[in-house]
Amino acid sequence: MKYRAIIFFLLVAVLCTNLSCKKFLNVSPVGAMSGNNFWKTKQDVEQYANGIYTLLRSYTCGSGNSLLATADYRCGSWVPYVSNGNEFVALLRGNKMKNLIASSTYSWWNEWGFNNLDQWMQLYRVVSGANNLIANIPKTEIADLTDADRKLYRAEAVFIRSLTYFIMARHWGDVPYISDINDVGKNGRTNQLELFKKCISDLQGVLDDLPWTYADASKKGSRAMKGGALILMMEMYMWMAGFDEVNAMAYYQKVADVSNTLIGEGGNYYKLLPYDDYQVIFNGHTDESLFEISQSSKPGELFGFYATVGALTLMTPYKPSVSITPLYYDPYYLHQLYDVDYNGSNTDARASKWFENMFNTDGTFIFKKFANFNGGVSGNPTDAKILFRYVDAYLLRAEALEKLGDYPGALEAINVVRKRAGATEFEGGKNVTNLTESITLEDAIWWERERELMGESTFFYDLVRTKKIMSSLYTVNTINYEDFMNGAWTYPIDAAISTVNPNISLNPYWN
Repeated sequence: MKYRAIIFFLLVAVLCTNLSCKKFLNVSPVGAMSGNNFWKTKQDVEQYANGIYTLLRSYTCGSGNSLLATADYRCGSWVPYVSNGNEFVALLRGNKMKNLIASSTYSWWNEWGFNNLDQWMQLYRVVSGANNLIANIPKTEIADLTDADRKLYRAEAVFIRSLTYFIMARHWGDVPYISDINDVGKNGRTNQLELFKKCISDLQGVLDDLPWTYADASKKGSRAMKGGALILMMEMYMWMAGFDEVNAMAYYQKVADVSNTLIGEGGNYYKLLPYDDYQVIFNGHTDESLFEISQSSKPGELFGFYATVGALTLMTPYKPSVSITPLYYDPYYLHQLYDVDYNGSNTDARASKWFENMFNTDGTFIFKKFANFNGGVSGNPTDAKILFRYVDAYLLRAEALEKLGDYPGALEAINVVRKRAGATEFEGGKNVTNLTESITLEDAIWWERERELMGESTFFYDLVRTKKIMSSLYTVNTINYEDFMNGAWTYPIDAAISTVNPNISLNPYWN
């Protein structure tokens, strides 16, 4: 057992150093990380695969790496009641990314990881680890590894690599696509549409090697599954539709087609759980989780303090020794979400179960969607970071079908979500007809998505891909068309990357 533990930490160390911060995109060849050096048994391979998942957690949710959480705040509606110590919220709301990166004197700067917002090397380490597994798993002699095992580990690596590219593209836009561990060239940036086409092709090639679910509950949601790959493809198609208007309808049809499989056959394995005990959902490892980054109170398995909004939206009795909540949600947009005129129901379980004092701006507002404290941890909730829930299959399906003009299909899909929440089911066609306020079905689906996924690090990305970020109807912190087209929705890229690799161009808005 001690030998196994040593191997595991060696693997993580090798992965962490495989992309030197000075090389940026120069990947060491196979010999430097050969499976023959490490992998003698299936358990060795399993621990290596676990190491890649661990890197993904560390670089997206760990202390000093809160990259995913920025999407909850950027151009968003969270407002600091306590300004001192939460200055980053106003900066993110105002899209002042350069100011954030330069704000190193603030106490929250290192813990949040704003020094990493313009750095992509860490996530390329995840890509490199996945590429190494893909390159070596077919040919390394491992006595107790079956052909089925080899296919599964390869499929997991393809999923992790594709997911990491998805995260990076939504963050920086075009990023270099590297799929060969021997590729040590100075690669230029790959257009995000071409990047996603490559990733989707990669995923399609391994879909049949991924299980729908796992008998081992500890792997459910936290390891790659077919449902996670399908929803990732749907997300990519929706993103592509937003940036390729000429072919948007074809992408929407792809979303609908993939949802047929995920909701049809996938419905035998996944389900929407009742909100009577909603904390079970966000604790993780359930039949609603398609992919999550898990945490627990065990040493080394906790997220950084700022990884979820729960750190700043809870107080006693949900969070010990906290007398006020530092943040509240802009009441104007909460009314847009939950007033009867817009929502058609005052029995929505999300309003009654996730909020207390929901319209208060005096430090008593509570958002308790993420309030699991397993193991008595007082600093931060231990909820999983669920990147994809099964409910998103219905939300994306509804959005795509509405764009395709299939209003009955879109209504059917969105009403599955509303029925689970106990909300009034929408009626009508292109316009919803059973609400006091006139609202299009497109907007009804938008607001439903924001009700359901609040705090799940999707808001900013949804604003971007739908271009709704240009309208004050959806956010008070808009980006105008010219700035959007110039890359104001992206994040800055460290200029040193371009210095080392002249083939990397920087995002123009930030330079």
